[in-house]
Amino acid sequence: MKKAEKKKEIQYYTEERWNNWIQNVKESDFRIDNEREDSTAIFVNMMDDVIMSCLRVVFEYRKKKTSADDALNAISSISNIVLANADPVNDDVDMMLQSLQSSLLGALVSCECYAKGGYNTKTPITRLIKDAISAEEEDPENALDIISAVGARVLSGKKMPEITFDIPDGLVAEWLDGIDSIVAAMALSQTE
Repeated sequence: MKKAEKKKEIQYYTEERWNNWIQNVKESDFRIDNEREDSTAIFVNMMDDVIMSCLRVVFEYRKKKTSADDALNAISSISNIVLANADPVNDDVDMMLQSLQSSLLGALVSCECYAKGGYNTKTPITRLIKDAISAEEEDPENALDIISAVGARVLSGKKMPEITFDIPDGLVAEWLDGIDSIVAAMALSQTE
């Protein structure tokens, strides 16, 4: 087997791994009105697990250990696994999983945007976020594109600024949660 062929077989994330998380969620008996502080820990851990896999792809691309095409294929593979419709569990779990998947979408498109390159590096990040909020209702696809540029900038090493304005509940807020998870995971990987 040629080295190039072997390299393409690398799996950064598997369906089995995701299904294990889904099974853990089912067994957790999660309820939104649960007052235990750790009740959402399983969703945070799921998010972190996926984000760390995405960062592995990004870091290998950055170090030129993998091509842009291979990085994009790897991110696409992760997306296909974690953004697939899950079987319903109960209203609370289903709502949390949808929110988690929305946040993951923000992180995944950021990784794709970073690997593709050519994203907006001039406009201040806070301006991009405001533009995404403005576009969210009329053109959610454009809003997601804008957020992907924010995430790509963060992945390239740009510091995420402190947000001093209100971000309304909605898609942009959830996508930004995905970018916040990238920021936290990158900080963690630098301390290890």
